[in-house]
Amino acid sequence: MLLDNWRDKVHEVITNFPWYKELIGGEAMSYSLQSLPLLTSDILEAHYYSSTPDPALAVYRTSGTSTGRRKAIVYSEEDDRHYIAIKTKLFGELLAGSGCTRALADMGTGHAANTALAIFEQLGLVPDSIPFELPVEQHIERIQSFKPGLLYTMPSILDHIVHAAEDPRSFGIRKIILVGEIATLEWQKNMARLFGLAPQDITDTYGSIEMGTIAYYSHEHGRYIFVDGITAEAVGTADLSEGLQPLGTDERILVLTSTVRRLLPALRFVTYDVIRDFRSIMVNGVEKQSFGSIVKRVGRELKHGEKISIYDIEQVVYRQLEDAIIRVRVRDNALAVYIKSKSADPSVVPAIREAIRDCIPEIGLMIRNHLLDDIAVVLATEEETLEAGQVKNKKLYVQTSAAAGGAEPDFSGGILSAIGKTPLVKLNRLFQGSGFGVYAKLELLNPGGSAKDRPALRMIREAWKEGRIGPGTVIIESSSGNMAISLAMICQYLGLRFICVVDPRTTDTNLQILKAAGAVIDKVALPDPVTGEFLPARLLRVQALQAEIQGSYWPNQYANPDNYLSHYHTTMQEIIAELGRVDYLFCSVSTCGTIRGLAEYVKDNGLQTKIVAADAAGSAIFGGSQEKRRFPGLGAGIVPPFCRPDLMDHIVHVTDAEMVMSCRALARKEGILAGASSGAVLAAVRQMKHRIPHGAVCAAILHDKGERYLDTVYSDTWSDEQFGPEVRIGAEEFLS
Repeated sequence: MLLDNWRDKVHEVITNFPWYKELIGGEAMSYSLQSLPLLTSDILEAHYYSSTPDPALAVYRTSGTSTGRRKAIVYSEEDDRHYIAIKTKLFGELLAGSGCTRALADMGTGHAANTALAIFEQLGLVPDSIPFELPVEQHIERIQSFKPGLLYTMPSILDHIVHAAEDPRSFGIRKIILVGEIATLEWQKNMARLFGLAPQDITDTYGSIEMGTIAYYSHEHGRYIFVDGITAEAVGTADLSEGLQPLGTDERILVLTSTVRRLLPALRFVTYDVIRDFRSIMVNGVEKQSFGSIVKRVGRELKHGEKISIYDIEQVVYRQLEDAIIRVRVRDNALAVYIKSKSADPSVVPAIREAIRDCIPEIGLMIRNHLLDDIAVVLATEEETLEAGQVKNKKLYVQTSAAAGGAEPDFSGGILSAIGKTPLVKLNRLFQGSGFGVYAKLELLNPGGSAKDRPALRMIREAWKEGRIGPGTVIIESSSGNMAISLAMICQYLGLRFICVVDPRTTDTNLQILKAAGAVIDKVALPDPVTGEFLPARLLRVQALQAEIQGSYWPNQYANPDNYLSHYHTTMQEIIAELGRVDYLFCSVSTCGTIRGLAEYVKDNGLQTKIVAADAAGSAIFGGSQEKRRFPGLGAGIVPPFCRPDLMDHIVHVTDAEMVMSCRALARKEGILAGASSGAVLAAVRQMKHRIPHGAVCAAILHDKGERYLDTVYSDTWSDEQFGPEVRIGAEEFLS
């Protein structure tokens, strides 16, 4: 078909989609490609994606449109035949001489997954597939048992397989063909080394559910080559008239026309993918269209995502960490790069952040102009999940201001507006004569009474933005008190039902507060039989409830990065803004969310602050021997996923008696009625006071209110029963 005469294709599209005739103004006077309208997302949403398809046809539904509806893409039998034929031809060329006899498809759902086995069979390969929803361990078991020569998968799935496998070389895989997200060249090289393959044994293919297979990466030419049946154009943002920002030098938006696609108006289809170095080259004596790389996707719904190039970010990270799994989030005005790597060292974080700024100048400019918050580079622990927790994940998450389940509530209104920006006061009557100053961050003055208000708000807010929760969602969480109270308050304000899983150590006062806030109490009666701890038993109960209750959501304060990011983005910034310099920061530990957020901010910003962790004697967090602990919310019976001992400069273990004496001294000398963990923090200052230099500035996080401990910490009867009268009598001078 000549580039200047698309009469037959236009008539075909009009026959299948009568609305196209009106779009072009009746019979087209010219049938040159450039004279036809660009098929933008607005046009397709209005006429194609939201239409009701023939139930006899194959319909694939993909991610939501800007209207919140899922896109419906239709394939006829003829479309499928062409799709399979193009892929079969390409795969045959890629596998020639490889000796592959068995092929495994490991990619999830959708058109590519549904047609993979048919393609393998046409190539004479023994086919198999595995659902992406299965745990990564089962993916590895299937590879080991089936022994495929060809693995057909997605980059994000391969990331997880490599991370979980002891030695990917032992799989004996000969060829890897990739589909889904674009795989950067640096990533491909790293994967080839890990699997013991040559770089040319890994081939990245580029396609879309609308157009099918579009192009493949040729190692010989160092470029992506368009497949037969595709005609490509490259246009600027001004050509779309959608208010998009100008692109970089040699960057254009890819526009495609298909000669073989029937049940899609595949005439000048705008992909919104930004490519570099678009040009024709000679391939085996035939002129072929090609491009150098795909760097990002643009669109009105992406907002600041227009500036984000997953390609460039991956190139930066893989130069530092070859085994990294990367997820990039753009949330409102914040960019976060999450990295999981077996070889990661915290020292690489500043280098990665600076390199991202250097390679994407627009991001650096937006940060300086306060259009974006500073880049957060987060090293995830082995136990933390990146995004959905399944093997298949997107690499770039751009979250908009409206959740899929309904209009986003006002997270800065009402009682929620009072969360954060807590007072910082100098403790003038404690530690007199010590030569250093202690400033208390009064997190107990958050409306929910504790520092947990911050992570509770962020976890709910971000989950709503991601579409994980909405009106009608049931929130389920395990908590011994403070997190439960914070979530109960927030859920009550948002009109969400909240179920809190507690245990016998939860105080009657906390239970009364939870009930008053509308929470449903679910109490675990017995501890975990193996560890003797209640936390594992509570977590099992949460998971059971989540399985029972449709539409429920578990924020998982123990492994949700938004827990510690709440303190990274707010608490430590507030302290530094007031004090300017902090030499020592004292913080209690339980989930380790608070201290990790504070410590990562310190390290990432090159501050000289020493981080001191106050842990309960008998806690397992830092390897201590497990013993009975009287107070919830301090210490833990397990090592929390957020625990990063490498971020701590000092670890201080505090007894229950020391906590009680410190709390009582704080109340009598400073008039501050605080909870047990606050006592632990001040007891840690006491233990460290001979090591703190003269003139030092110390900040102490006072975590929660003391009213919840009137029956324990502040009860003379209870204190005497537990520790004897010595603790009560000696409390007032304990922090002198």
